[in-house]
Amino acid sequence: MKILLGLFLPLFVFAQGYGLKTLVENANKENGLITAKEIRIKAKQEEVDAAKSAYWPTVDVGANHSYVSPNNLVNPGQTSTVFATLNLELYDGGRKSAILSAKRYEHEAAQFEKRAFEKSITLEIVRHYYGVQKLKATLEALEERSIELKEQIKRIRKFKSAGLSTQEEVDKLQAEYDSNNYTMANTKLELLRSERKLELLSGLPVIQLKKNYLKEPENIQFEIFENIKMLQANSNAVGENSNAINAGYKPQVNISDTYNRSHFDDTVSMGDFSGDGLLLDHQNKLMISVNMRLFDNERMSKESEAVKYQKMALLSEIDYAKNEQKMNYNLSQKSLETIRTRLKSAKSALRAAKSTYDVLKKKFEVGLIDNIAFLDALTQKTLAQARYKETLYDYEIGKSIYYYYAGKDPKEFIR
Repeated sequence: MKILLGLFLPLFVFAQGYGLKTLVENANKENGLITAKEIRIKAKQEEVDAAKSAYWPTVDVGANHSYVSPNNLVNPGQTSTVFATLNLELYDGGRKSAILSAKRYEHEAAQFEKRAFEKSITLEIVRHYYGVQKLKATLEALEERSIELKEQIKRIRKFKSAGLSTQEEVDKLQAEYDSNNYTMANTKLELLRSERKLELLSGLPVIQLKKNYLKEPENIQFEIFENIKMLQANSNAVGENSNAINAGYKPQVNISDTYNRSHFDDTVSMGDFSGDGLLLDHQNKLMISVNMRLFDNERMSKESEAVKYQKMALLSEIDYAKNEQKMNYNLSQKSLETIRTRLKSAKSALRAAKSTYDVLKKKFEVGLIDNIAFLDALTQKTLAQARYKETLYDYEIGKSIYYYYAGKDPKEFIR
Protein backbone atom coordinates (compact mmCIF):
# COMPACT_ATOMS: atom_id res chain seq x y z
CA MET A 1 0.00 0.00 0.00
CA LYS A 2 2.81 2.41 0.89
CA ILE A 3 4.59 1.58 -2.37
CA LEU A 4 1.43 2.32 -4.36
CA LEU A 5 0.95 5.57 -2.45
CA GLY A 6 4.57 6.55 -3.22
CA LEU A 7 3.99 5.85 -6.91
CA PHE A 8 0.71 7.72 -7.23
CA LEU A 9 1.47 10.68 -4.93
CA PRO A 10 3.64 12.52 -7.50
CA LEU A 11 0.89 12.03 -10.08
CA PHE A 12 -1.64 13.41 -7.60
CA VAL A 13 0.57 16.44 -6.90
CA PHE A 14 1.02 17.13 -10.61
CA ALA A 15 -2.70 16.67 -11.18
CA GLN A 16 -3.39 19.50 -8.73
CA GLY A 17 -1.62 21.88 -11.07
CA TYR A 18 -0.26 25.33 -10.33
CA GLY A 19 -2.02 28.67 -10.45
CA LEU A 20 -0.62 31.78 -12.03
CA LYS A 21 0.19 33.41 -8.68
CA THR A 22 2.10 30.30 -7.54
CA LEU A 23 4.16 30.36 -10.73
CA VAL A 24 5.05 34.01 -10.21
CA GLU A 25 5.87 33.64 -6.51
CA ASN A 26 8.10 30.63 -7.18
CA ALA A 27 9.89 32.55 -9.93
CA ASN A 28 10.65 35.35 -7.46
CA LYS A 29 12.38 32.78 -5.23
CA GLU A 30 13.91 30.37 -7.74
CA ASN A 31 14.55 32.23 -11.00
CA GLY A 32 18.31 32.39 -11.49
CA LEU A 33 18.25 35.86 -13.05
CA ILE A 34 16.29 37.29 -10.10
CA THR A 35 18.72 35.57 -7.72
CA ALA A 36 21.56 37.27 -9.56
CA LYS A 37 19.91 40.66 -8.96
CA GLU A 38 19.59 39.82 -5.25
CA ILE A 39 23.29 38.96 -5.07
CA ARG A 40 24.12 42.27 -6.74
CA ILE A 41 22.13 44.09 -4.02
CA LYS A 42 24.22 42.33 -1.38
CA ALA A 43 27.39 43.34 -3.18
CA LYS A 44 26.26 46.98 -3.20
CA GLN A 45 25.46 46.79 0.51
CA GLU A 46 29.03 45.62 1.14
CA GLU A 47 30.28 48.62 -0.81
CA VAL A 48 28.16 50.90 1.41
CA ASP A 49 29.64 49.27 4.53
CA ALA A 50 33.14 49.69 3.09
CA ALA A 51 32.48 53.40 2.46
CA LYS A 52 31.30 53.78 6.08
CA SER A 53 34.52 52.17 7.31
CA ALA A 54 36.51 54.92 5.60
CA TYR A 55 35.54 57.24 8.50
CA TRP A 56 37.39 55.06 10.99
CA PRO A 57 41.09 55.49 11.77
CA THR A 58 43.49 52.97 10.29
CA VAL A 59 46.07 50.98 12.21
CA ASP A 60 49.07 49.53 10.38
CA VAL A 61 51.82 47.35 11.77
CA GLY A 62 55.03 46.32 10.10
CA ALA A 63 58.60 45.22 10.49
CA ASN A 64 61.82 45.59 8.56
CA HIS A 65 65.40 44.44 8.74
CA SER A 66 68.29 46.23 7.08
CA TYR A 67 71.95 45.41 6.47
CA VAL A 68 74.51 48.09 5.51
CA SER A 69 78.17 47.88 4.68
CA PRO A 70 80.38 49.57 5.63
CA ASN A 71 78.85 50.61 8.93
CA ASN A 72 79.78 53.55 11.12
CA LEU A 73 79.06 55.09 14.47
CA VAL A 74 75.49 56.13 13.60
CA ASN A 75 74.81 53.38 11.08
CA PRO A 76 74.98 49.93 12.64
CA GLY A 77 75.54 47.01 10.31
CA GLN A 78 72.13 45.44 11.06
CA THR A 79 68.92 47.04 12.24
CA SER A 80 65.60 45.32 13.03
CA THR A 81 62.54 47.48 13.52
CA VAL A 82 58.88 46.87 14.33
CA PHE A 83 56.32 49.67 14.20
CA ALA A 84 52.65 50.54 14.54
CA THR A 85 50.97 53.52 12.91
CA LEU A 86 47.61 55.05 13.74
CA ASN A 87 46.27 57.31 10.97
CA LEU A 88 43.13 59.45 10.91
CA GLU A 89 41.88 61.66 8.10
CA LEU A 90 40.52 64.75 9.85
CA TYR A 91 39.24 66.55 6.74
CA ASP A 92 39.09 65.51 3.09
CA GLY A 93 36.88 68.18 1.55
CA GLY A 94 33.79 65.97 1.73
CA ARG A 95 35.20 63.14 -0.42
CA LYS A 96 34.25 60.30 1.97
CA SER A 97 30.76 61.71 2.44
CA ALA A 98 30.22 61.95 -1.33
CA ILE A 99 31.50 58.41 -1.91
CA LEU A 100 29.24 57.04 0.83
CA SER A 101 26.22 58.84 -0.67
CA ALA A 102 27.11 57.51 -4.12
CA LYS A 103 27.31 53.94 -2.80
CA ARG A 104 23.94 54.32 -1.07
CA TYR A 105 22.37 55.53 -4.30
CA GLU A 106 23.93 52.59 -6.17
CA HIS A 107 22.49 50.20 -3.57
CA GLU A 108 19.09 51.84 -3.98
CA ALA A 109 19.39 51.54 -7.77
CA ALA A 110 20.17 47.82 -7.45
CA GLN A 111 17.00 47.35 -5.36
CA PHE A 112 14.90 49.18 -7.97
CA GLU A 113 16.54 47.11 -10.69
CA LYS A 114 15.54 43.86 -8.95
CA ARG A 115 11.94 44.98 -8.43
CA ALA A 116 11.69 46.13 -12.05
CA PHE A 117 13.09 42.82 -13.25
CA GLU A 118 10.64 40.87 -11.07
CA LYS A 119 7.76 42.78 -12.68
CA SER A 120 9.08 42.05 -16.16
CA ILE A 121 9.39 38.36 -15.28
CA THR A 122 5.80 38.43 -13.97
CA LEU A 123 4.68 39.95 -17.27
CA GLU A 124 6.52 37.23 -19.21
CA ILE A 125 4.98 34.49 -17.06
CA VAL A 126 1.49 35.95 -17.57
CA ARG A 127 2.06 36.12 -21.34
CA HIS A 128 3.24 32.50 -21.54
CA TYR A 129 0.61 31.27 -19.06
CA TYR A 130 -2.24 32.61 -21.17
CA GLY A 131 -0.33 31.71 -24.33
CA VAL A 132 -0.46 28.08 -23.18
CA GLN A 133 -4.19 28.47 -22.52
CA LYS A 134 -4.71 29.93 -26.00
CA LEU A 135 -2.85 27.09 -27.67
CA LYS A 136 -4.78 24.53 -25.64
CA ALA A 137 -8.05 26.16 -26.73
CA THR A 138 -6.93 26.08 -30.36
CA LEU A 139 -5.87 22.45 -29.99
CA GLU A 140 -9.21 21.57 -28.41
CA ALA A 141 -11.08 23.13 -31.34
CA LEU A 142 -8.86 21.31 -33.83
CA GLU A 143 -9.37 17.98 -32.06
CA GLU A 144 -13.12 18.53 -32.12
CA ARG A 145 -12.87 19.24 -35.85
CA SER A 146 -10.78 16.12 -36.35
CA ILE A 147 -13.38 13.94 -34.63
CA GLU A 148 -16.16 15.47 -36.75
CA LEU A 149 -14.21 14.95 -39.98
CA LYS A 150 -13.43 11.36 -39.06
CA GLU A 151 -17.10 10.63 -38.45
CA GLN A 152 -18.10 12.23 -41.74
CA ILE A 153 -15.43 10.24 -43.62
CA LYS A 154 -16.88 7.01 -42.22
CA ARG A 155 -20.40 8.09 -43.20
CA ILE A 156 -19.44 9.09 -46.75
CA ARG A 157 -17.56 5.82 -47.25
CA LYS A 158 -20.70 3.91 -46.34
CA PHE A 159 -22.63 6.00 -48.87
CA LYS A 160 -19.95 5.27 -51.47
CA SER A 161 -20.26 1.55 -50.83
CA ALA A 162 -23.99 1.88 -51.45
CA GLY A 163 -23.36 3.88 -54.63
CA LEU A 164 -24.74 7.10 -53.12
CA SER A 165 -21.47 9.04 -53.04
CA THR A 166 -18.21 9.36 -55.00
CA GLN A 167 -14.54 8.77 -54.22
CA GLU A 168 -13.92 12.47 -54.84
CA GLU A 169 -16.05 13.40 -51.85
CA VAL A 170 -14.19 10.91 -49.67
CA ASP A 171 -10.81 12.26 -50.86
CA LYS A 172 -11.79 15.86 -50.13
CA LEU A 173 -12.80 15.00 -46.58
CA GLN A 174 -9.65 12.91 -46.11
CA ALA A 175 -7.49 15.81 -47.35
CA GLU A 176 -9.17 18.14 -44.86
CA TYR A 177 -8.68 15.57 -42.09
CA ASP A 178 -4.95 15.19 -42.88
CA SER A 179 -4.47 18.96 -43.12
CA ASN A 180 -6.19 19.39 -39.75
CA ASN A 181 -3.86 16.78 -38.20
CA TYR A 182 -0.85 18.66 -39.54
CA THR A 183 -2.12 21.89 -37.98
CA MET A 184 -2.66 20.02 -34.71
CA ALA A 185 0.94 18.73 -34.77
CA ASN A 186 2.28 22.27 -35.26
CA THR A 187 0.05 23.56 -32.48
CA LYS A 188 1.30 20.82 -30.12
CA LEU A 189 4.91 21.76 -30.88
CA GLU A 190 4.18 25.43 -30.19
CA LEU A 191 2.41 24.44 -26.98
CA LEU A 192 5.42 22.42 -25.89
CA ARG A 193 7.70 25.44 -26.49
CA SER A 194 5.46 27.71 -24.43
CA GLU A 195 5.24 25.17 -21.60
CA ARG A 196 9.02 24.74 -21.47
CA LYS A 197 9.52 28.52 -21.47
CA LEU A 198 7.00 28.87 -18.64
CA GLU A 199 8.81 26.16 -16.67
CA LEU A 200 12.14 27.93 -17.22
CA LEU A 201 10.74 31.25 -15.98
CA SER A 202 8.81 29.88 -12.99
CA GLY A 203 10.90 26.86 -11.98
CA LEU A 204 7.76 24.71 -11.75
CA PRO A 205 6.31 21.99 -14.01
CA VAL A 206 3.27 23.07 -16.02
CA ILE A 207 1.68 19.71 -16.82
CA GLN A 208 -1.56 21.03 -15.36
CA LEU A 209 -2.48 24.70 -14.87
CA LYS A 210 -5.21 26.10 -12.67
CA LYS A 211 -7.46 28.77 -14.09
CA ASN A 212 -6.71 32.30 -12.94
CA TYR A 213 -7.84 35.72 -14.06
CA LEU A 214 -6.73 39.27 -13.37
CA LYS A 215 -8.90 41.78 -11.58
CA GLU A 216 -10.75 44.30 -13.74
CA PRO A 217 -8.85 47.63 -13.71
CA GLU A 218 -10.55 50.36 -11.72
CA ASN A 219 -9.23 53.44 -9.90
CA ILE A 220 -5.63 52.62 -10.84
CA GLN A 221 -3.14 55.36 -9.95
CA PHE A 222 -0.26 55.82 -12.38
CA GLU A 223 3.22 55.34 -10.87
CA ILE A 224 6.71 55.78 -12.27
CA PHE A 225 8.51 52.60 -13.34
CA GLU A 226 11.13 51.09 -11.03
CA ASN A 227 13.43 51.24 -14.06
CA ILE A 228 13.07 55.02 -14.08
CA LYS A 229 13.64 55.19 -10.32
CA MET A 230 16.76 53.10 -10.89
CA LEU A 231 18.00 55.63 -13.47
CA GLN A 232 17.28 58.47 -11.04
CA ALA A 233 19.27 56.73 -8.29
CA ASN A 234 22.15 56.11 -10.70
CA SER A 235 22.01 59.77 -11.72
CA ASN A 236 22.29 60.81 -8.06
CA ALA A 237 25.22 58.41 -7.60
CA VAL A 238 27.03 59.91 -10.57
CA GLY A 239 26.47 63.41 -9.15
CA GLU A 240 28.04 62.34 -5.84
CA ASN A 241 31.01 60.86 -7.70
CA SER A 242 31.54 64.27 -9.29
CA ASN A 243 31.52 65.87 -5.81
CA ALA A 244 34.07 63.29 -4.62
CA ILE A 245 36.41 64.30 -7.44
CA ASN A 246 35.99 68.02 -6.71
CA ALA A 247 36.87 67.38 -3.06
CA GLY A 248 40.45 66.82 -4.24
CA TYR A 249 40.83 70.60 -4.66
CA LYS A 250 40.02 71.24 -1.01
CA PRO A 251 42.51 70.99 1.91
CA GLN A 252 43.36 67.46 3.06
CA VAL A 253 44.16 67.19 6.79
CA ASN A 254 45.66 64.04 8.32
CA ILE A 255 46.96 63.14 11.74
CA SER A 256 49.13 60.11 12.41
CA ASP A 257 50.98 58.58 15.32
CA THR A 258 53.78 56.06 14.77
CA TYR A 259 55.54 54.06 17.46
CA ASN A 260 58.58 51.90 16.67
CA ARG A 261 61.07 49.72 18.47
CA SER A 262 64.46 48.83 17.03
CA HIS A 263 67.26 46.40 17.70
CA PHE A 264 70.79 47.03 16.46
CA ASP A 265 73.63 44.63 15.74
CA ASP A 266 77.16 45.11 14.47
CA THR A 267 77.53 48.61 15.97
CA VAL A 268 80.76 50.63 15.88
CA SER A 269 82.57 51.79 19.03
CA MET A 270 85.28 54.45 19.31
CA GLY A 271 87.24 53.77 22.43
CA ASP A 272 85.00 54.15 25.43
CA PHE A 273 82.36 55.82 23.25
CA SER A 274 79.83 53.39 21.79
CA GLY A 275 77.42 54.02 18.93
CA ASP A 276 74.70 52.41 21.03
CA GLY A 277 74.37 55.62 22.96
CA LEU A 278 73.49 57.54 19.80
CA LEU A 279 70.88 55.09 18.56
CA LEU A 280 67.29 55.16 19.81
CA ASP A 281 65.77 51.76 20.38
CA HIS A 282 62.23 53.17 20.57
CA GLN A 283 60.45 56.30 19.35
CA ASN A 284 56.94 57.77 19.12
CA LYS A 285 56.20 60.22 16.33
CA LEU A 286 52.99 62.30 16.22
CA MET A 287 52.43 64.20 12.99
CA ILE A 288 49.70 66.36 11.52
CA SER A 289 49.81 67.22 7.85
CA VAL A 290 47.85 69.60 5.63
CA ASN A 291 48.08 69.59 1.86
CA MET A 292 46.10 71.15 -0.94
CA ARG A 293 46.21 70.71 -4.71
CA LEU A 294 47.14 74.02 -6.36
CA PHE A 295 47.77 72.91 -9.94
CA ASP A 296 47.12 69.78 -11.99
CA ASN A 297 46.36 71.37 -15.37
CA GLU A 298 42.62 70.95 -14.60
CA ARG A 299 42.88 67.15 -14.61
CA MET A 300 40.45 66.61 -11.73
CA SER A 301 38.23 69.40 -13.00
CA LYS A 302 37.93 67.73 -16.39
CA GLU A 303 37.28 64.35 -14.78
CA SER A 304 34.48 65.95 -12.76
CA GLU A 305 33.08 67.58 -15.89
CA ALA A 306 33.09 64.23 -17.70
CA VAL A 307 31.11 62.67 -14.84
CA LYS A 308 28.63 65.55 -14.96
CA TYR A 309 28.01 64.81 -18.64
CA GLN A 310 27.25 61.22 -17.66
CA LYS A 311 24.63 62.54 -15.26
CA MET A 312 23.15 64.76 -17.99
CA ALA A 313 22.91 61.70 -20.27
CA LEU A 314 21.07 59.77 -17.55
CA LEU A 315 18.68 62.67 -16.98
CA SER A 316 17.91 62.70 -20.69
CA GLU A 317 17.24 58.94 -20.57
CA ILE A 318 14.92 59.50 -17.60
CA ASP A 319 12.86 62.10 -19.49
CA TYR A 320 12.55 59.80 -22.48
CA ALA A 321 11.66 56.79 -20.31
CA LYS A 322 8.92 58.77 -18.52
CA ASN A 323 7.37 59.83 -21.83
CA GLU A 324 7.64 56.30 -23.17
CA GLN A 325 5.93 54.82 -20.10
CA LYS A 326 3.09 57.33 -20.30
CA MET A 327 2.67 56.62 -24.01
CA ASN A 328 2.53 52.84 -23.44
CA TYR A 329 0.18 53.33 -20.49
CA ASN A 330 -2.28 55.28 -22.65
CA LEU A 331 -1.94 52.75 -25.47
CA SER A 332 -2.56 49.85 -23.09
CA GLN A 333 -5.80 51.53 -21.99
CA LYS A 334 -6.91 51.87 -25.62
CA SER A 335 -5.84 48.27 -26.27
CA LEU A 336 -8.10 47.02 -23.47
CA GLU A 337 -11.04 48.92 -24.97
CA THR A 338 -10.29 47.42 -28.39
CA ILE A 339 -10.06 43.87 -26.98
CA ARG A 340 -13.39 44.33 -25.20
CA THR A 341 -14.95 45.25 -28.55
CA ARG A 342 -13.22 42.31 -30.23
CA LEU A 343 -14.45 39.98 -27.48
CA LYS A 344 -18.04 41.07 -28.09
CA SER A 345 -17.57 40.53 -31.82
CA ALA A 346 -15.93 37.11 -31.31
CA LYS A 347 -18.82 36.01 -29.10
CA SER A 348 -21.36 37.00 -31.74
CA ALA A 349 -19.31 35.33 -34.48
CA LEU A 350 -19.13 32.10 -32.46
CA ARG A 351 -22.89 32.09 -31.89
CA ALA A 352 -23.52 32.66 -35.61
CA ALA A 353 -20.94 30.03 -36.68
CA LYS A 354 -22.47 27.41 -34.39
CA SER A 355 -25.99 28.11 -35.67
CA THR A 356 -24.85 27.95 -39.30
CA TYR A 357 -22.90 24.76 -38.70
CA ASP A 358 -25.80 22.99 -36.97
CA VAL A 359 -28.13 23.80 -39.89
CA LEU A 360 -25.65 22.86 -42.64
CA LYS A 361 -24.59 19.68 -40.88
CA LYS A 362 -28.16 18.38 -40.96
CA LYS A 363 -28.53 19.34 -44.62
CA PHE A 364 -25.18 17.70 -45.49
CA GLU A 365 -26.16 14.47 -43.75
CA VAL A 366 -29.34 14.22 -45.83
CA GLY A 367 -27.57 15.19 -49.05
CA LEU A 368 -29.08 18.67 -49.54
CA ILE A 369 -25.66 20.40 -49.74
CA ASP A 370 -22.23 19.32 -50.91
CA ASN A 371 -19.17 18.75 -48.73
CA ILE A 372 -17.67 22.13 -49.68
CA ALA A 373 -20.42 24.03 -47.87
CA PHE A 374 -20.25 21.65 -44.93
CA LEU A 375 -16.45 21.91 -44.63
CA ASP A 376 -16.62 25.69 -44.82
CA ALA A 377 -19.17 25.77 -41.99
CA LEU A 378 -17.05 23.39 -39.91
CA THR A 379 -13.95 25.50 -40.52
CA GLN A 380 -15.77 28.70 -39.55
CA LYS A 381 -17.08 27.12 -36.35
CA THR A 382 -13.59 25.83 -35.41
CA LEU A 383 -12.00 29.21 -36.06
CA ALA A 384 -14.77 31.04 -34.17
CA GLN A 385 -14.30 28.80 -31.13
CA ALA A 386 -10.54 29.29 -31.12
CA ARG A 387 -10.77 33.05 -31.72
CA TYR A 388 -13.27 33.55 -28.92
CA LYS A 389 -11.09 31.78 -26.35
CA GLU A 390 -7.96 33.44 -27.71
CA THR A 391 -9.63 36.83 -27.29
CA LEU A 392 -10.57 35.97 -23.70
CA TYR A 393 -6.93 35.18 -22.91
CA ASP A 394 -5.69 38.19 -24.88
CA TYR A 395 -7.86 40.32 -22.61
CA GLU A 396 -6.12 38.87 -19.53
CA ILE A 397 -2.72 39.55 -21.10
CA GLY A 398 -3.91 43.06 -21.96
CA LYS A 399 -4.85 43.68 -18.32
CA SER A 400 -1.42 42.56 -17.14
CA ILE A 401 0.24 44.92 -19.65
CA TYR A 402 -1.99 47.76 -18.47
CA TYR A 403 -1.06 47.16 -14.82
CA TYR A 404 2.60 46.91 -15.78
CA TYR A 405 2.67 50.27 -17.58
CA ALA A 406 0.67 51.79 -14.74
CA GLY A 407 3.75 51.05 -12.62
CA LYS A 408 2.09 48.21 -10.72
CA ASP A 409 3.07 44.60 -10.21
CA PRO A 410 0.55 42.44 -12.15
CA LYS A 411 1.01 39.75 -9.48
CA GLU A 412 -1.02 41.86 -7.04
CA PHE A 413 -4.12 41.64 -9.28
CA ILE A 414 -4.20 37.89 -9.92
CA ARG A 415 -7.48 36.35 -8.78
